[in-house]
Amino acid sequence: MILVRYVLKELIAPFLASLFGITFLFVVDFLVKILDNVLSKGLPASTVLEIFVLNLAWMLSLSIPMAVLVSCLMSFGRMSGDQEITAVKAAGVSPLSLIRPVFVVGMLLSVLLMLFNNWVLPEANHRSVELMNAVSRKKPHVFIDAGKLITQFPDVQLWVSRIDPSSGTLYGIQVFEQEFKGPPRIVYADSASMEYVDNGATLMFKLRSGETHVVDADDPSNYFRIRFFAQDLALKNVDDRLERRSRSYRSDREMPIEMMLDVVHDADARYDTALIEAKERRLSTLHELRQRITLDTIVPPGVKSPYTVDDTSKVRRSLSRIRMSEMSVLRTTERLYNRMETEKKRSAQYLVEIHKKFSTSAACLVFILIGAPLGIMARKGGIGTGIIYSLAFFVIFWVCLIGGENLADRLIISPELAMWAPNIIIGAFGIFITIAMIRDRFSGDSKFFRAIRMVGHLFTFITKRFG
Repeated sequence: MILVRYVLKELIAPFLASLFGITFLFVVDFLVKILDNVLSKGLPASTVLEIFVLNLAWMLSLSIPMAVLVSCLMSFGRMSGDQEITAVKAAGVSPLSLIRPVFVVGMLLSVLLMLFNNWVLPEANHRSVELMNAVSRKKPHVFIDAGKLITQFPDVQLWVSRIDPSSGTLYGIQVFEQEFKGPPRIVYADSASMEYVDNGATLMFKLRSGETHVVDADDPSNYFRIRFFAQDLALKNVDDRLERRSRSYRSDREMPIEMMLDVVHDADARYDTALIEAKERRLSTLHELRQRITLDTIVPPGVKSPYTVDDTSKVRRSLSRIRMSEMSVLRTTERLYNRMETEKKRSAQYLVEIHKKFSTSAACLVFILIGAPLGIMARKGGIGTGIIYSLAFFVIFWVCLIGGENLADRLIISPELAMWAPNIIIGAFGIFITIAMIRDRFSGDSKFFRAIRMVGHLFTFITKRFG
């Protein structure tokens, strides 16, 4: 029992340190990509903090399994390097006795992470989307970014080629205004500036040197091209208050398992309905074709060869009607099978998210199965060893996970196999090195560990070079 407490105590500090470090990297990346625009647009500090806290949920769901692997590598590597593992073996205690309590704690952590991914993470994602929508209504220019189509404005879409970071001037403006009927009105401008008027209720664009292209809704043949030197574009009904509006719609990342299962059952029911309709349509069409062929026989009754001109015309008309019926059958069948494929993809998409919640939670156990024996056999500890060895397994796990998700969404492989394949692959490797640890087949200076270190250094170089 003393040995168990000692091992668990040794894991606490590396786990917390690695959890903080990995989460910090996610935070920095998030700040660079998202909050840079938000902070520069004058939002209150409380709103910025709320955005950060809500997005911290998905960061923790990713960083916790990673921290488990790093902490196992560091702790068991340090104990092996200080000959503590050797002393334990000399006392007649198997290294598996040291891994067993860690595995039990990992099971508890996996269950807690699964509950977190099912209850906390979807709600945090949902509230984050609601908050960002509220921010877009309060400060729509927050989301104006160069090289992206901006759709946050009501009935208006905006494209900006370049933004001057010092003055905020927009260059290469394209505005698409959708009227109640007819094609949109398109405005091109070389540059533009923005300001709020009417106490923040209207966002005014001051366009410079451009053209307006308009098509007459009543007579599409009338096309107008109007050049201007200066023109104002007012976007009204921009609420300067941060008004929260609840959203009834939730994406797959905003749903718990119970809600996603309802969507899967609905998609399966729609698929079965389309399949039955396709079979019924095919049978009824074949029966109709059989009757039509019987009625519109190619050789009319009582007519002898050779055919007359009227007989030949009747044959051609009969064949044309049959051909049109066949084309109608093909189009109807194609639409039905497209419906079936759509529902199948919708079901697979939500099944992927369901299994992902379980597989990423179970990754804690898989990483313990790898980290503990790998640290014992490597006979080296420290943050450097943990990072080098961990990078290779992190990349393998997440590449398999993301690649499997794409394949499952395209119905190439099943969602179950796509989400559990990374755990199966790395878990099988973990069992292999655990058996090797028991038999003392590898050492820290073997070719096996030199290859792992080489792969880790390669991933480190790629991350620094292209990250």
